[in-house]
Amino acid sequence: HYIAVLPPGQRGPMARFAALLLLPVLIESVVSISFFLPVNSRKCLREEIHKDVLVTGEYEISEQANTKTNLKITDSSSHTLYSKEDATKGKFAFTTEDYDMFEVCFESKSPMGTGRVPDQLVNLDMKHGVEAKNYEEVKCQKTEICAS
Repeated sequence: HYIAVLPPGQRGPMARFAALLLLPVLIESVVSISFFLPVNSRKCLREEIHKDVLVTGEYEISEQANTKTNLKITDSSSHTLYSKEDATKGKFAFTTEDYDMFEVCFESKSPMGTGRVPDQLVNLDMKHGVEAKNYEEVKCQKTEICAS
């Protein structure tokens, strides 16, 4: 389940063990993904996140003529945590209320049909826990707009 790539000189048992301990921490705090979203389709990503965890994210979706892409983030009870119609680029943040499975969905809609419209490139960066808090602190320092 975990993949560790180490330099040739550090492939002993202790180096492997250290890499395997560190990798889950990195995986749980930052998610960066890029994918292509075909027109008139929906793609969703799911992630389990613990209770009382700050989640921040940024997204960017390539624009296509006559195509609108909606972004919606929900929990397992279908409560909407973030929603943006005709999304192209933006940021979101929320704090989890329970240990739950969260779903981030991108849906592309076009009246043109699927034959002549190129796929859209979607870039998504999500941070949670310590990484999200560090992002909020940096944002606060740069903009001087801080939540109390």
